[in-house]
Amino acid sequence: MRQQNPDRTTAPQLSTSASLSTMEPAVHKLTNNMPLYLFPSPIHEALRLDIVLEAGSIWQQKKLTASTTIKMLHEGTSKFSGGEIASRIDYYGAFIDLQASKDTAWISLYALRKHLPNLLPLIKSMLSEASFRQRDFKLLNSRQKQSFLINSQKPKHQAHNTFNQLIFGYDTPYGQVAEAADFDALLRDDLLSFYQEKIYPEQAYAILSGPVDEEALNLIDEYVGFEWRPKGSKNLQRLWTEFQPGYHHVLQPAALQSAVVMGKTIMLRNHPDYIPFLLLNTVLGGYFGSRLMTNIREDKGYTYGINSQVVPMRHATVFMISTETGSTVTQAAIREIKSELNRLREEKIPQHELELVKNYLNGSYLRALDGVYNQAERFRSVRDQGLGMQFYSESLKRIHETSSETLQQLAQQYLDPESMVTVVVGDEQQKL
Repeated sequence: MRQQNPDRTTAPQLSTSASLSTMEPAVHKLTNNMPLYLFPSPIHEALRLDIVLEAGSIWQQKKLTASTTIKMLHEGTSKFSGGEIASRIDYYGAFIDLQASKDTAWISLYALRKHLPNLLPLIKSMLSEASFRQRDFKLLNSRQKQSFLINSQKPKHQAHNTFNQLIFGYDTPYGQVAEAADFDALLRDDLLSFYQEKIYPEQAYAILSGPVDEEALNLIDEYVGFEWRPKGSKNLQRLWTEFQPGYHHVLQPAALQSAVVMGKTIMLRNHPDYIPFLLLNTVLGGYFGSRLMTNIREDKGYTYGINSQVVPMRHATVFMISTETGSTVTQAAIREIKSELNRLREEKIPQHELELVKNYLNGSYLRALDGVYNQAERFRSVRDQGLGMQFYSESLKRIHETSSETLQQLAQQYLDPESMVTVVVGDEQQKL
């Protein structure tokens, strides 16, 4: 058969579709009434189990408690030492991820289906019998402090911490930022109290993705569906205070680069403006061909990279622009950022640019929802705001329906540079 060579002198036609097929997960109730959301796939051999806990940093009374507590679950229980846990995970080719965010904490287990009987006992013991040995705590806390001290010297790290404090308020649940002294103040008893009071099944949920079958469900019910402990306490303070827009400089003498973070709080994910704003953010700085990258990196050469992003949380959403620039061009870069913000407010986005970005987002959505593991991850990110998988198909449809006129109106409402907090960490002291 004669092979035809493609014509490489003509670009292929863009294919843009607003169609995205999503399915809501089935819900299986465990014996302790914890919901288990199912994303089955018979073509996979590995299972992913996520256990999501109401144990984020907003619930802690002392800084670092939530993140250290969840990490200590890997360091040993009354039945398994930290070494035994690590050895068993390695032997069965599995992986356990332990993380805490502002809103929640989670345990994620990745393992072959056939090894669940050997690995789920570890999860059960972590949930109900964590030991918090003093020696293990001191070692983990020391490692965390050393990592913190190294990161705290980086302008980017300082800029993001300062921005977080200014946006949400110093020492509020959302605004709290750790300092070196907080590692020394943290005690083993703080972790034990948090574990007993905040990690319990009543408000937790789990997600299972991969080769789901009856045996797997029975095993998870046996090792996760029991009563870990009675209901603990849930007393939440006011999460943040109102921020004041303005420019803030943190001096770091002799720094060759300055870190810049600029932004504000915006609408929650369930707000009707949220999805069109995602499109607007992508145009501004949400992908490599964005306006900020084209101007400040490609044209001006002020930075290697710059981006804008939308960071949704359960009770708040943050819009931020971040970059690192040479100290001598920091203020020039900020002026260009403001120029791009104002251009979106004053001019409609050309149709050809808008179609390009919509097509980019179309591919991003398809990639982000490819496979059950990704779908489980995406579901976890929206479930806490009462949303389901339908959110993504409706979002893509909204994106393709959004006009340049709508985006200009959103820019006028939300992207006024004077309504934002700007943080600069570096040696450049000249104020705008």
